[in-house]
Amino acid sequence: MSRWLVLPLLLLALLLLLAAPAGAQTFLACRFEAGTRLRLALEPRGLALQLPGRQLWQDADELTSLRDPVIGGFTLPIPPEAGGRLPAHDRFTLSLERLTGEARLALSRLPPPAQVQACRDATAATAAARPNDSNEPPSLPPPCDLPVPVATLAGSCEPLRTRF
Repeated sequence: MSRWLVLPLLLLALLLLLAAPAGAQTFLACRFEAGTRLRLALEPRGLALQLPGRQLWQDADELTSLRDPVIGGFTLPIPPEAGGRLPAHDRFTLSLERLTGEARLALSRLPPPAQVQACRDATAATAAARPNDSNEPPSLPPPCDLPVPVATLAGSCEPLRTRF
């Protein structure tokens, strides 16, 4: 890593640590490829996204990690008001490195209902055609409704100064 980049990264880490006393929120401004901008609130027990142009916050629907990296999944698309040209998606996952401020958005889509039903029908037909051997437990069928990755966007986040 080049020397000129080390000092800003250390300052960012120090700001994140000092700005977040126990139980306090850290507000972050994040910029991503394609011009997308998001505002996040990072709490000791959660992650929330401010819906652009509104004072409403959407909590992460699932948190995989609250340590470094912070990983939270949202079951809504990124609103068009966040800017940028994003591929069509139904949900996204945010990954944030606290020390460096690096962030990634993984956009995904749910498969169409007809495709999910066809997969389930094929799985049921395969299970019915298989001989039932009592010595081995049945294997689990493949999940048919997993989100399909669409795109990944890189970006960076920096702490916001709160005004009182």
